[in-house]
Amino acid sequence: MANWFHGGSSALLDPPTPPTNRPRAAARLDRLPPSRWLAGVMGLLFLSWLIESYDIGLTGSVLPSLTQQFALSTSMKSFVAIAANIGIVIGIVPAGRLADRFGRKKVLIVGTTAYAILTFSTGWVHGIDSLLTLRILDGMAMGAVFPIPYIYACELCPHDRRGRYTGWADACLSVGYFLSPLLALVLIPNVENPNGWRIMFYLGGIPILFALLALRFLPESPRWLESKGRWLESEAVLASIETRAVRSTGSPLAPIAADEPTVKAAPLHPLGAVFHRPYLKRSMTLWVTFGGTFFIFYSIQTFMPTAVTSMGYSLTSAFAFTAVIVGVSIPGKFLEAWVVERWGRKPVIIGFTVTAGIAALAFGFVRGALPILVLGCLMSFFGIAADPAVKTYTAESYPTEIRAWGVATTEGFGRLISGVIGPSFIPVLLAHDGAGAAYALVGSVALLAMVIFTIFGRETRGLTLEQSARLSAEILPPEPRTKTGHSKGQPLVPSLLDSQVD
Repeated sequence: MANWFHGGSSALLDPPTPPTNRPRAAARLDRLPPSRWLAGVMGLLFLSWLIESYDIGLTGSVLPSLTQQFALSTSMKSFVAIAANIGIVIGIVPAGRLADRFGRKKVLIVGTTAYAILTFSTGWVHGIDSLLTLRILDGMAMGAVFPIPYIYACELCPHDRRGRYTGWADACLSVGYFLSPLLALVLIPNVENPNGWRIMFYLGGIPILFALLALRFLPESPRWLESKGRWLESEAVLASIETRAVRSTGSPLAPIAADEPTVKAAPLHPLGAVFHRPYLKRSMTLWVTFGGTFFIFYSIQTFMPTAVTSMGYSLTSAFAFTAVIVGVSIPGKFLEAWVVERWGRKPVIIGFTVTAGIAALAFGFVRGALPILVLGCLMSFFGIAADPAVKTYTAESYPTEIRAWGVATTEGFGRLISGVIGPSFIPVLLAHDGAGAAYALVGSVALLAMVIFTIFGRETRGLTLEQSARLSAEILPPEPRTKTGHSKGQPLVPSLLDSQVD
């Protein structure tokens, strides 16, 4: 533990000095133009979220069949609905610690392999106890994977494209969520079908192929490599990225801005850093914001088929409604990707979530297919589309040395609220008070979270990750940036690569 950050806990936010005044990865990455290499890596990360989101969406799609086959009580339905989420909450926090210690790539590959095997195995179970055990273990493995793609996006993408890339990647999540009810509509024609729900789980084994692709083509984050003092490995990755960018554009790279000053904090143990000043207020704000916004997502993804059937519609109609409602989150996320770098993180998170929260308050009290679809689509289009902005904002809020740990604790606390505590009430409310009471709870939690975020959240649009860490630590305000993305008053450092390219 003493050498975890090359010098013990006192060096937590002060990475080792690079040799011979070499520009750090942050400055070199932030000046890069769009390139085929970056698009390819982001596409691979998009794929990781698409295949994982299918697994997340399984529960809501197979729950009616499981209820029929295993004669589940209301309380047991609640347990089945949140089993994977319990695993996610358990697994996601230690996974952040592992990602900061051993690297983003290793955690992503191991986690993906584990949940693919566990999901495939769930299709063979013949008892509810075995199914619950595998879903909890599956969730623990998925928790390890959840934060890695948007940590990668933030650490590889220039400051003016982080939010956009994360929005596009998150749209792939919605594609996966859309696939689950869509495939259920085909594979589970009725709840008595004994094999349809099993095939849904068998298909969940496909992500093991992604793990092989990631092993071959995904690089480790140069920012993380530098934070561990692994300068030669970081240099190799950066040189490859820069060479590919030059080949892609046919032009020399822009000059490198001078390195941002290093953030220094109290000598805390890394595991306690997010729970103490100067990060405690930011962390608590993120936990509440994450929990409030993602409660909307879970209320749709896990309980929409059950809620629609409680309104008197058939299971087939419920799957069709859910597929449409989840599907509209895809254009919602593309809209988020377009506006998040124009409006900023705070306006997008607040505006989108408040709109969805109001729609949730009204959802359970309407009748008729059209009003149900309209309000459900408003919840999905804006509520689920707010998620990538929240994820980007979270990753921007911590320094590289503790970024995965900070993101993981946020997801852990946030999903405890949105994926375990909140959803445990929904089946009870649906059974005794109807959809009106269930979705009134969802809307109220989301609106309360936005009140807190409005008061304590701080804008990070246009800042480098290093500037954002300084802002979140409340040390110094960031330097104003020019239109080219360089800090005013800072000299430009020539790139060695620039002098080698005609």
